[in-house]
Amino acid sequence: MDSVLSFLNSNLSVFGIPGTKLVTAIFILVISLLFRKAFSFWALRYLSKLTSRTKTKIDDALLDILNPPLSFLILLFGFSLFLAILSDHLNPGVEKTFRTTLQFGYVLVICWIIYRSADVFTIYLDKMARRTKTELDDLLVPYFKKVIKIAAVIMVILKAAEIFLGMSAAALFGLLGGMGLTLGLVFKDIIANWFGCGVIYIDNLFREGDWVQLDDGKVVDADVEEIGIRSTKFRNFDKTISIVPNALIANSVVKNWSRMFKRRVKYNFTIDGISAEKLEKILQGLRNILSNDEDVHQEFHMVNFREISGNARIIRLYYFTRTTAWKAHEQVRENINLKILQLFENEGIDKLTYTIVDLSDDRPSDFEKSIKQ
Repeated sequence: MDSVLSFLNSNLSVFGIPGTKLVTAIFILVISLLFRKAFSFWALRYLSKLTSRTKTKIDDALLDILNPPLSFLILLFGFSLFLAILSDHLNPGVEKTFRTTLQFGYVLVICWIIYRSADVFTIYLDKMARRTKTELDDLLVPYFKKVIKIAAVIMVILKAAEIFLGMSAAALFGLLGGMGLTLGLVFKDIIANWFGCGVIYIDNLFREGDWVQLDDGKVVDADVEEIGIRSTKFRNFDKTISIVPNALIANSVVKNWSRMFKRRVKYNFTIDGISAEKLEKILQGLRNILSNDEDVHQEFHMVNFREISGNARIIRLYYFTRTTAWKAHEQVRENINLKILQLFENEGIDKLTYTIVDLSDDRPSDFEKSIKQ
């Protein structure tokens, strides 16, 4: 054996590298290539059988994710040992180039795993988001995958610049900070809309399907069709679409009509030339109508003789319907109005001696939505 080693060292020398070290380095490189093949063929096949027996699919996905990076990592290990054996006989510049390349390779493997793990991580986040009551996380989950992948690519670029260009991490982060500030000024409206989306969900302003007014209808008075990251789509009552930036919504006065648990009706009656006795009977009759109707919300309603205007007596009728659905609400109002007309007829009040002023804060709503409600 000593004679063989002596022969290799004396007769086999390449660029000043002793034959024993060169043969050992090449042998280790070949072994690492064979081990890489064996790992991909045998080890991963065995692990695949184990993961196929489990109920969850996440371990199968993780195995698929780790396969290429780990195979590449075995190859990097082999080259690292190859470099460690020959480093004393290599030119310092060449040795440094090999070493920095290997360092970048290890960083590349880590970022590669992070990049490939984004899909599985997003699936896990999606399952968690489904268990929560808020819808903001459901909206943001698909964007997390893109953020993770972009972060992995940025890490590779930063490390490449640090290793091959000699730039320090502080200088790189300062450069990115300046770029971020510039981009923030350029895309400030888009960023404001993103935060507006967060305000919509965090403050629970509305949800898809709600009937909403912005700034008393000056901006929009419609049903919410879709809430997006940048803007929200509203379906108007004439079936047209309005698209409003989320930043504008966050800075508007939002009135959500769908959050009503009861719906208001308010009338003024002006009756001419009746006596106090008959007026008192009418007031009591109106109160009985509201008190005895099961579709009227009994928490609060009132009938009052409010004022006298010349020969006219002004009565205020104020109540809420239990239903908030438009069609059903209109039916309740119709039934109450018929009972009121019957009361007037029974008390001998001619139809030409009174007027009714409707003061209800009512709005036309989508008929199809009312049917669903």
